Amino acid sequence: MNKLGLTFGGGGARGAAHAGILYELEALNVKADLLTGTSIGAFVASMVAFSKTAKEIHQVFEKIDLSGLYHRPGNNPALSNINSFENALVDVIGRPDFAQADIPLAVVTTNLVTRQEVVLDEGDVVSAVMASMAFPILLPPVERSGLTLVDGGLVNNVPFDVARARGATQVIAIDLGNSAPYGTAPAPSQTTGLLGRAVNVAKRQQLFQVITSVTDIITDRSLQARMAISPPDLLIRPKMDDVGLIDFDMTAKAVLVGRKAIRENPIIIEKLRQWGINKGSHK
Repeated sequence: MNKLGLTFGGGGARGAAHAGILYELEALNVKADLLTGTSIGAFVASMVAFSKTAKEIHQVFEKIDLSGLYHRPGNNPALSNINSFENALVDVIGRPDFAQADIPLAVVTTNLVTRQEVVLDEGDVVSAVMASMAFPILLPPVERSGLTLVDGGLVNNVPFDVARARGATQVIAIDLGNSAPYGTAPAPSQTTGLLGRAVNVAKRQQLFQVITSVTDIITDRSLQARMAISPPDLLIRPKMDDVGLIDFDMTAKAVLVGRKAIRENPIIIEKLRQWGINKGSHK
């Protein structure tokens, strides 16, 4: 029996592009039988797993509280905190276990001690997603089941191989690493007032620009290595251009970029249309 896996890659604020892609998948009647995700991709995948629509996920990105994302939270070993994401996710899906998901879900994290990939698919969903998103320096590690976990993108940013290992016969993978090179001037904040000025200051800091570029290098190397072994059936790579990891004020642009990744590619549309007609076993 065919099983369609859908994999959401990490990429910080670029994750809003996932919502744009989901709009197009819904229009083509493409429904996944299982889901995997890393970092912001885990955030999106968890909402899809509990039957949230593209519009609902889009709205979550629009409502994320930016005020806590650009200030160091006390003595935590990070430049920011995870509270905005955790609150947003709990507001939408509550505090469920993986076993309650409408579509099977697995998220990827990294064990900070052993430096190995840890795939989470049991227990509390929200803490698992927060662990998958905990990018070192920017966000603090998450303690879960005796493990110190951080962002899964360090080891597997687009975990389509995890979908295969869980029984997917066909896999759609979404990679958000197709972005502008280091040195590209950051887009000015779309947020006004004092917060907008704070966001602009953060964007201009060379630290954030270096972190973004280093992240893209690490995740692209990992992706290419896994592609060489066993590529997904369909890889979707939106052209993120100047949408950076911390540009949560650019949700509208990221969503549009996601939609264009499908709308402007007739080969992808045709393949997705066939999967929509012959959708898998998901009910």
